[in-house]
Amino acid sequence: MQISEKKIAANRTNGRKSQGPTDTALTRHNATKHGLLAEGVTELDDAEGYHSTLARLMEETSPVGTIEVFLVKSAALEMVRCNRAARLEAEYITSILNPVTRGPGLGLGDELLEGEILRYATTSARGFFRVIHELERRQRMRRGENVPPPVTVDLSVHADTAMDTVVSSLPESKALEGHEAGK
Repeated sequence: MQISEKKIAANRTNGRKSQGPTDTALTRHNATKHGLLAEGVTELDDAEGYHSTLARLMEETSPVGTIEVFLVKSAALEMVRCNRAARLEAEYITSILNPVTRGPGLGLGDELLEGEILRYATTSARGFFRVIHELERRQRMRRGENVPPPVTVDLSVHADTAMDTVVSSLPESKALEGHEAGK
Protein backbone atom coordinates (compact mmCIF):
# COMPACT_ATOMS: atom_id res chain seq x y z
CA MET A 1 0.00 0.00 0.00
CA GLN A 2 1.52 3.27 -1.12
CA ILE A 3 0.70 6.63 0.33
CA SER A 4 -0.24 9.15 -2.31
CA GLU A 5 1.68 12.36 -2.87
CA LYS A 6 -1.45 14.27 -1.91
CA LYS A 7 -1.62 12.46 1.47
CA ILE A 8 2.07 13.11 2.15
CA ALA A 9 1.64 16.82 1.39
CA ALA A 10 -1.39 17.01 3.69
CA ASN A 11 0.54 15.29 6.49
CA ARG A 12 3.40 17.76 6.14
CA THR A 13 1.02 20.74 6.16
CA ASN A 14 -0.75 19.47 9.27
CA GLY A 15 2.58 18.73 10.93
CA ARG A 16 3.68 22.35 10.54
CA LYS A 17 0.53 23.67 12.19
CA SER A 18 1.39 22.59 15.71
CA GLN A 19 4.77 21.78 17.17
CA GLY A 20 3.59 21.77 20.80
CA PRO A 21 2.89 24.59 23.23
CA THR A 22 4.49 27.93 22.50
CA ASP A 23 4.21 29.19 26.10
CA THR A 24 5.10 26.69 28.81
CA ALA A 25 4.89 29.14 31.71
CA LEU A 26 1.88 27.33 33.17
CA THR A 27 2.71 23.77 32.19
CA ARG A 28 6.44 23.46 32.75
CA HIS A 29 6.06 22.68 36.47
CA ASN A 30 3.22 20.15 36.19
CA ALA A 31 5.47 17.19 36.96
CA THR A 32 6.83 18.76 40.15
CA LYS A 33 3.85 20.83 41.30
CA HIS A 34 3.70 19.20 44.72
CA GLY A 35 7.44 18.58 45.05
CA LEU A 36 7.23 14.94 46.05
CA LEU A 37 9.30 13.76 43.10
CA ALA A 38 11.80 16.60 43.19
CA GLU A 39 15.43 15.52 43.17
CA GLY A 40 17.69 16.56 46.00
CA VAL A 41 16.95 19.21 48.59
CA THR A 42 14.40 21.76 47.36
CA GLU A 43 12.89 25.02 48.59
CA LEU A 44 10.21 22.89 50.24
CA ASP A 45 12.77 21.14 52.43
CA ASP A 46 14.82 22.16 55.43
CA ALA A 47 18.31 22.50 53.93
CA GLU A 48 19.93 22.95 57.33
CA GLY A 49 18.11 19.85 58.57
CA TYR A 50 19.47 17.89 55.61
CA HIS A 51 23.04 19.00 56.30
CA SER A 52 22.80 18.21 60.02
CA THR A 53 21.23 14.80 59.24
CA LEU A 54 24.01 14.11 56.73
CA ALA A 55 26.67 15.11 59.26
CA ARG A 56 25.14 12.83 61.93
CA LEU A 57 24.86 9.93 59.45
CA MET A 58 28.49 10.41 58.38
CA GLU A 59 29.53 10.33 62.04
CA GLU A 60 27.35 7.31 62.91
CA THR A 61 28.27 5.19 59.90
CA SER A 62 31.90 6.25 59.34
CA PRO A 63 31.83 5.57 55.59
CA VAL A 64 35.05 4.60 53.83
CA GLY A 65 35.39 5.12 50.11
CA THR A 66 33.34 6.77 47.42
CA ILE A 67 30.54 4.19 47.31
CA GLU A 68 29.89 4.25 51.07
CA VAL A 69 29.88 8.06 51.11
CA PHE A 70 27.43 8.01 48.19
CA LEU A 71 25.18 5.58 50.07
CA VAL A 72 25.20 7.78 53.19
CA LYS A 73 24.29 10.85 51.10
CA SER A 74 21.53 8.82 49.41
CA ALA A 75 20.18 7.79 52.81
CA ALA A 76 20.08 11.43 53.93
CA LEU A 77 18.19 12.40 50.75
CA GLU A 78 15.67 9.59 51.27
CA MET A 79 15.13 10.89 54.80
CA VAL A 80 14.45 14.35 53.34
CA ARG A 81 11.91 12.81 50.94
CA CYS A 82 10.18 10.96 53.79
CA ASN A 83 9.95 14.20 55.75
CA ARG A 84 8.66 16.03 52.67
CA ALA A 85 5.92 13.46 52.15
CA ALA A 86 4.94 13.58 55.83
CA ARG A 87 4.75 17.38 55.77
CA LEU A 88 2.69 17.44 52.56
CA GLU A 89 0.39 14.77 53.96
CA ALA A 90 -0.20 16.92 57.05
CA GLU A 91 -0.86 19.98 54.85
CA TYR A 92 -3.27 17.97 52.71
CA ILE A 93 -5.20 16.71 55.73
CA THR A 94 -5.29 20.23 57.18
CA SER A 95 -6.62 21.59 53.87
CA ILE A 96 -9.41 18.98 53.95
CA LEU A 97 -10.32 19.73 57.57
CA ASN A 98 -10.03 23.51 57.16
CA PRO A 99 -10.78 24.36 53.52
CA VAL A 100 -9.59 27.74 52.26
CA THR A 101 -12.54 30.05 51.77
CA ARG A 102 -10.70 32.75 49.84
CA GLY A 103 -7.47 33.08 47.97
CA PRO A 104 -5.28 30.32 46.60
CA GLY A 105 -4.90 27.12 48.56
CA LEU A 106 -1.85 25.00 49.13
CA GLY A 107 -1.66 24.12 45.46
CA LEU A 108 -2.36 20.48 46.22
CA GLY A 109 -5.96 20.45 45.00
CA ASP A 110 -7.60 17.43 43.46
CA GLU A 111 -4.50 16.43 41.49
CA LEU A 112 -2.74 15.24 44.65
CA LEU A 113 -4.76 12.81 46.69
CA GLU A 114 -3.83 11.40 50.05
CA GLY A 115 -3.22 7.98 48.48
CA GLU A 116 -0.55 9.46 46.22
CA ILE A 117 1.20 11.07 49.18
CA LEU A 118 1.20 7.77 51.03
CA ARG A 119 2.56 5.99 47.96
CA TYR A 120 5.45 8.46 47.69
CA ALA A 121 6.11 8.17 51.43
CA THR A 122 6.22 4.38 51.15
CA THR A 123 8.54 4.57 48.14
CA SER A 124 10.89 6.90 50.01
CA ALA A 125 10.89 4.69 53.10
CA ARG A 126 11.69 1.63 50.97
CA GLY A 127 14.48 3.55 49.25
CA PHE A 128 15.91 4.58 52.61
CA PHE A 129 15.97 1.04 53.96
CA ARG A 130 17.37 -0.35 50.71
CA VAL A 131 20.26 2.15 50.88
CA ILE A 132 20.90 1.50 54.58
CA HIS A 133 20.93 -2.27 54.04
CA GLU A 134 23.38 -1.93 51.15
CA LEU A 135 25.60 0.35 53.24
CA GLU A 136 25.56 -2.14 56.12
CA ARG A 137 26.32 -5.00 53.71
CA ARG A 138 29.31 -3.19 52.20
CA GLN A 139 30.69 -2.19 55.60
CA ARG A 140 30.42 -5.75 56.88
CA MET A 141 32.22 -7.04 53.78
CA ARG A 142 34.94 -4.40 54.28
CA ARG A 143 35.45 -5.62 57.86
CA GLY A 144 35.89 -9.16 56.53
CA GLU A 145 32.60 -10.60 57.75
CA ASN A 146 30.93 -13.35 55.76
CA VAL A 147 27.99 -11.60 54.12
CA PRO A 148 25.51 -13.62 52.06
CA PRO A 149 24.45 -12.06 48.77
CA PRO A 150 21.27 -9.99 48.89
CA VAL A 151 18.13 -12.02 48.39
CA THR A 152 15.20 -10.80 46.37
CA VAL A 153 11.86 -12.31 47.21
CA ASP A 154 9.09 -12.14 44.63
CA LEU A 155 5.79 -12.58 46.38
CA SER A 156 2.49 -12.92 44.55
CA VAL A 157 -0.84 -13.27 46.29
CA HIS A 158 -3.74 -14.70 44.34
CA ALA A 159 -7.31 -15.05 45.48
CA ASP A 160 -9.20 -18.07 44.24
CA THR A 161 -12.42 -16.26 43.40
CA ALA A 162 -13.89 -19.28 41.65
CA MET A 163 -13.64 -21.36 44.85
CA ASP A 164 -15.01 -18.47 46.93
CA THR A 165 -18.02 -18.23 44.62
CA VAL A 166 -18.71 -21.96 44.86
CA VAL A 167 -18.31 -21.99 48.65
CA SER A 168 -20.50 -18.94 49.18
CA SER A 169 -23.32 -20.45 47.09
CA LEU A 170 -23.52 -23.60 49.26
CA PRO A 171 -25.52 -23.83 52.48
CA GLU A 172 -23.35 -23.01 55.50
CA SER A 173 -22.75 -26.57 56.74
CA LYS A 174 -21.91 -27.89 53.28
CA ALA A 175 -19.77 -24.84 52.55
CA LEU A 176 -17.56 -25.63 55.52
CA GLU A 177 -17.28 -29.28 54.49
CA GLY A 178 -16.42 -28.31 50.91
CA HIS A 179 -13.91 -25.70 52.01
CA GLU A 180 -12.18 -28.15 54.37
CA ALA A 181 -12.10 -30.79 51.62
CA GLY A 182 -10.30 -28.32 49.36
CA LYS A 183 -7.43 -27.92 51.85
